[in-house]
Amino acid sequence: MNTTTLTPPSPPDEALPGPRKALLFADCVVLGLTAWGGFMALLAQAQTRFVKQRQWLSEQDFGDLIALVVMLPGPQAVNALAVMGYRLAGWGGFAAALAGIVLPGFVITLMLWGGYALLAQHPDLQRALMAGVLPPLAMILGQAAFNQAKKATPGLKERGLAVVCGVLLLAVPYWGAAIYVLAMAALVALFTWPAPKVVAPEAAQRRLHPLALALCIAPAGLALFQVVPALLPEVLLAKVGLVFGGLSTTLFGGGLVMVPMLEGLIVDHLGWLDHASFSAGLAASQVTPGPILSIATFTGMQVAGLGGALIATLGIYLPTAVISVGVNSMTEQLKGSRRFQHAMLGVRSAVVGLIAGGAISLLLKLPGHGLSWQGGLMVAVAWLLVWRLKQPPYLTLPVGVLLAWLLL
Repeated sequence: MNTTTLTPPSPPDEALPGPRKALLFADCVVLGLTAWGGFMALLAQAQTRFVKQRQWLSEQDFGDLIALVVMLPGPQAVNALAVMGYRLAGWGGFAAALAGIVLPGFVITLMLWGGYALLAQHPDLQRALMAGVLPPLAMILGQAAFNQAKKATPGLKERGLAVVCGVLLLAVPYWGAAIYVLAMAALVALFTWPAPKVVAPEAAQRRLHPLALALCIAPAGLALFQVVPALLPEVLLAKVGLVFGGLSTTLFGGGLVMVPMLEGLIVDHLGWLDHASFSAGLAASQVTPGPILSIATFTGMQVAGLGGALIATLGIYLPTAVISVGVNSMTEQLKGSRRFQHAMLGVRSAVVGLIAGGAISLLLKLPGHGLSWQGGLMVAVAWLLVWRLKQPPYLTLPVGVLLAWLLL
């Protein structure tokens, strides 16, 4: 049988014609400061910088990176850049790219957390913040669900499964409902839907290198702490890191699908945040450029100070970045695995339903569930700004807060 090995990194930096770890780090910092708009916006800027300007990757190599990360859990753009760094300069390049893209959002989120703490002295403004961010955030999630539905739910059965998953998320009063909804959707597709065509089924039969398997299995084991939180240790910093590590390994479909999972675990089960603080953290993650999972940093800071913020940030980004490097060597096997591709059809449909359900759950937190004329006006303005005028979060969220301060 053929064997596969980890894609070897490029030669040491001094032998490379272009990429250097420091330059790679600096480029990723710039992306982390300027890439507003989520996964595709970040990858679009990364493609311009690394393919067209630096010419470190070909268009085909960059496209392969995207195809790799969309099959995996975790923050997709961050994972793509981490794998790119590994391909360019080994583990040093991996660390440079990962640190560079995450660092700006980490620092900005800490600053926003400090501003939120000061709001405790101004209860009226704090109430306006808590209510005002909900309609824009709901519209952002709704738009994300709509955009993903275009590709993930092409037919009636996919749309039906997405609707069922969204309803289950709202109807089942259990913090871990989203995890089991994803698993249910995978089983539904695997056992009841026609199997998809596979380009190279023989690739799935190739043996995997032990190091590749270790890089995938060891971090993926953190999911156990998400499914069975009773296993979490009592030491607070360790608990924070394992909670977010478990979340990252069960996060399919990008950062926004994590909203119902995170709220259920952190707010309803662990009680680390109340719903108001969670909304503030979610808003902070939306107004920062770069990766949108900065809510992990916010939560860690709220729960355990600066050490908690650092551990939470490492937990949400590092495990799936390592998994992505491991899977980097087995892309062809996954593409050739009929069962994997079959199950992923259901997972992609479920992700649409979970994001849409998360949007509805945010609107239900408005005073009076948003059924008053004030709530209706706030929702209408948010819809106009996000859906019709296509305004970014750093404009729509402040407008929502101002409107809430004037109306409520």
